[in-house]
Amino acid sequence: SIGAELAVARREEIGLARLRGIHGLRLWRFLLVEPLLAIVVGTLLGLVVGAAGTVWATRTWLDEAAPPRTQPALVAAAAIAGAGLLIVGLSAAAALREPLAVQVSTRRRPHRATTLTIFLSVLVLVGAGVAAYRSRGADGEPDLVVLLGPALVGLALGQAAIWVIRIAARGLTPATERRGLGAFLAARRLARADDLVTPIRLVVAAAVVGALALSGAISVRSWTQEQAGVEVPGARAIATDLGAMGAVDLTEEVDPEGEHLIATAIVRNETRLPERRAYVDAGRWDAVVGDFYDDTPARAASDAIGRLSTDVVPLQATGNRFEVTLSGLEVPPGRTIDLPNGDVYTSGAGGAEVSLNYVSTNNASGSVTVQLQVPEDGTPVRGSARVRDCAQGCTVTGLELGRNTEGVIDNTEFEVLAERLTLGDTDLLESTWVPNPSSVAAVLNNNFIRGWEPPASMVVNRVDGLQVAMLPLDAVLEVNLDRTDDAVPVLAAGEEAPQALDLGGDDRSTEVLGIARSMPLVGSAGLISDIRTSAAGSGPTVPSAEVQIIAADSTPQAMLDQVAEATGSTWRTFATVRDGLGERHGGAQSVAYALTALACALVALLALGAGVARHLRDYRRDVASLRVLGVSMSTARRAGRTELVALTALVLVVVVAAGWLAVTLLLEGLPLLALPVAGHRSAGVAAGRPGGALGRRGRAGRWPGPGRSSVHHPTEPAARGGGPVIVP
Repeated sequence: SIGAELAVARREEIGLARLRGIHGLRLWRFLLVEPLLAIVVGTLLGLVVGAAGTVWATRTWLDEAAPPRTQPALVAAAAIAGAGLLIVGLSAAAALREPLAVQVSTRRRPHRATTLTIFLSVLVLVGAGVAAYRSRGADGEPDLVVLLGPALVGLALGQAAIWVIRIAARGLTPATERRGLGAFLAARRLARADDLVTPIRLVVAAAVVGALALSGAISVRSWTQEQAGVEVPGARAIATDLGAMGAVDLTEEVDPEGEHLIATAIVRNETRLPERRAYVDAGRWDAVVGDFYDDTPARAASDAIGRLSTDVVPLQATGNRFEVTLSGLEVPPGRTIDLPNGDVYTSGAGGAEVSLNYVSTNNASGSVTVQLQVPEDGTPVRGSARVRDCAQGCTVTGLELGRNTEGVIDNTEFEVLAERLTLGDTDLLESTWVPNPSSVAAVLNNNFIRGWEPPASMVVNRVDGLQVAMLPLDAVLEVNLDRTDDAVPVLAAGEEAPQALDLGGDDRSTEVLGIARSMPLVGSAGLISDIRTSAAGSGPTVPSAEVQIIAADSTPQAMLDQVAEATGSTWRTFATVRDGLGERHGGAQSVAYALTALACALVALLALGAGVARHLRDYRRDVASLRVLGVSMSTARRAGRTELVALTALVLVVVVAAGWLAVTLLLEGLPLLALPVAGHRSAGVAAGRPGGALGRRGRAGRWPGPGRSSVHHPTEPAARGGGPVIVP
């Protein structure tokens, strides 16, 4: 465009040179020496400014400054200079082919469009339509047509704007003949002038690309901000390897009031979305997180997290000694064991061992065993073992009871009564215990033990203790805390039927409180449950869990220092997490998008400035001609103002409409971000395909009706409170 303006500006010089007999190589040298000098000087200045900008930008944004001049930079500068000289040469060649009468004429008139011009215009329109269609249905990596879509659509809409302006001006020319000379002159000039109308094509195209780039920058920035809130629901976070319950214990120790710190754990499982989950200390959520999500799509889910809290808590104990008291029970006849040495029925007597399984505060599983010889007459026998890992507290996960045969096959019926099971000051018999069905099933499926019939109750929770029937041979009976009626309340997101898992990854019965489109910590896929409820009877937190402690903005510095010292880690601020997301998923490109929008604005201003400069020269001639004919200066100025205002209004309308249309048609197909599979989907983020772009609305959440869950789960109990909460 600028090359064409240069050729038009030098048209008179070409005509005068030809009249003076300058032809051939001399004429080319006359035309190209000045632009060549300008291009060379501009290239050198560009290299200097570019080198300085490279050093400043890399020193500001990166760890160290990049080299100011590299081979790619020199090659790019040479290519730009060569392309500029080629454009000037082609423009000069077009001006040289014009007739001499046109070159020396003082008045330029619009030319009819050539066949090539019409063909290129139609080609741009078709390409814009194809690019818009491909962008709407883009799946995966976009192709070249989609990437060229902004430029094609911009040029097409710019050409359409030129047609609209000229058609409107030609229609208004006869209509303004009787409405005053000023309006007639303005319409006539718009219908015949090229100097202001032609640059409109590039102005609209630059506005379209700029609108897309600016919208992309804003959307990327918004997504990064909201996704950072999904990752860290507070002002700062610190990672810890203490395990989920270790983090909970630390928050209770440092912040007993529950106003500043909250423990969370995330199992991302982005390749297995049904197992993607997060655990939060729901009882502290409202006090610590509060209104953090009020301005985000995850607000409704955040408001519902408080309902995840239950009365179910893990069995925690503190002490350094595990104490056991057992007594033998008489076994009623009728139960047989088919072994080679025959059937034996005796009173409860023989060697026994009781093991306590636990998870320490550093998320390590442990076990301690007490071995006893139970007398046949039912006399209680006592024993104890030291538990070093529980001196600072631990979570009890289960018991194991078996025979201490010391290498002798024991096939006697053997039942014991645990009259005392304590860890420190915690009485384990106050909890309800049930046998692990897999322990009994393993014995029933053992080919070496035939005909054994388990008693009606392997474990009986009595007032005076815990009655346990020993398994035959060296089989061990696992006894777990009774969680039969303890369904885990969850909030879910995504298309998969939610299944609650405890901290160790085992299935738990599920109570679905609601379905959300976007949730804290897990984004658009997964479920959230209470960390304490999920820890009850659970093994160690799975290694893939990311355990962290979140601090509110008002947390005292002393608390932050105490947590950092206990975890041996450092706090990450919300801004740090946001910047990390930008680098990991391409969100840092928003700066490049903003610079692209700025560059497009500069291009538009250059094109418009060249057209305005030429328009002013013709405008002065027109005003002089009108004054010679007796038209007053005020009328000529009024005509000029009317022309300028009408053209400005039309351009603004076209630019706004074109920008909106381009964003609607193209933005969703452009690869602005490499979205995580279960990342947050806002109104500006596409959903449903890996590496999605910005601009497509995510799949809406499903809405549960009163008294039923929006996700069918045949074993889930009815939600508390008359039905699941509705989470938009």
